[in-house]
Amino acid sequence: MAYGAGGLRALLPRLVVAVFLCAARSSAESGAPTVEGLVRRAIEAAGKVDDYTCTSTKQEKVDDKTLPEETFVLKQRKAPDCVYLKWVVEPYKNRETIYCPARYGDKIRVHEGAGVAGWFGTLSIDPEGMFARRNNRHSIREAGVFHLLKVVGERFERARGDPEDAIGHRPAVEADVRGEPSYCFSIDEESTKTEICLHRTLCLPTRVKTFDASGAVIESYTWTDYHLNVGLGDRDFDVGNPAYGF
Repeated sequence: MAYGAGGLRALLPRLVVAVFLCAARSSAESGAPTVEGLVRRAIEAAGKVDDYTCTSTKQEKVDDKTLPEETFVLKQRKAPDCVYLKWVVEPYKNRETIYCPARYGDKIRVHEGAGVAGWFGTLSIDPEGMFARRNNRHSIREAGVFHLLKVVGERFERARGDPEDAIGHRPAVEADVRGEPSYCFSIDEESTKTEICLHRTLCLPTRVKTFDASGAVIESYTWTDYHLNVGLGDRDFDVGNPAYGF
């Protein structure tokens, strides 16, 4: 049931490097974004975002099987950190999930939209339990962009003093990701290659795709249609919200 937002545990170190390449322009003739300028911009942007909504997709390979793409609406608030997801396309259409430790402790509140599983109503489940992690490579605890942006800042502070790190001088490639203007960059790391795309003005992820050594996609995530600082309140993370189906 959990949302593996970007495969953050395994993916963030690679994503962080690419995030550096999203926005700020260097004085070089190539005009490529610079690491330092982008990190500064991303950190400043993160500090100004209290909450957001977006549409997200994920498609993962689990136990050597590529699962169907999932599409859901995502809401997240920074403080207290809460996430709400509603699946809007089959095969899990109308499934809803809330993870809000401040309200429900360290439990996911979830219900299925239809089928036999829907007969059980709203469940309260362990985010690391078998039910929550079934068909999910990652935990809902890492969902959303706030965790990501925190790691970006930490990673930059560790890498800033490394004179051998030249990744920040490589050019990003402009691309359109499901209608979102983005910078994309690929990084080879050990047995995987990761393509990361970041919104050219918001500096938020638009796509992360990871390939194994054979070139097969093992996980792919997108985030589009961002709306920032919309004023999400407690009701947005309440199973009693009459607009929800819990």
